[in-house]
Amino acid sequence: MTDIFTPEKRSWVMSRIRSRDTKIEKNMASLLRKNKIHYRRFPKVFGSPDFVVEKKVLVFCDGDFWHGYRYEKKKKPPKKFWRDKIERNMERDRKVSRKLRADGWHVVRLWEHDIETSPEKCVGKIRRCL
Repeated sequence: MTDIFTPEKRSWVMSRIRSRDTKIEKNMASLLRKNKIHYRRFPKVFGSPDFVVEKKVLVFCDGDFWHGYRYEKKKKPPKKFWRDKIERNMERDRKVSRKLRADGWHVVRLWEHDIETSPEKCVGKIRRCL
């Protein structure tokens, strides 16, 4: 399938995809506030976590597509560029989590669909680490 946009238009469209203040991050912040869990957004920590909770737990809110939820079982994107990008993201996520755990942090990675459909389970995961 060919791209329906010119390279310039595609570049503009992709530049509009935010990496901060996404819908799932806003939902998670709201959940943490509602459950009276103290957090800070976008701490200056290796790996750029979305939240640090009570100076112990780093929380990452991962988008299902970009971070490869069930990547091995799902139909993979037809373009090699997107397959490579998602696979690089998955590998980077593993390395970041490993390093942060080695540095003494608790790392919680939450999937987009879990934040949307099972918010209390997500809060429970964070509470268990506290």
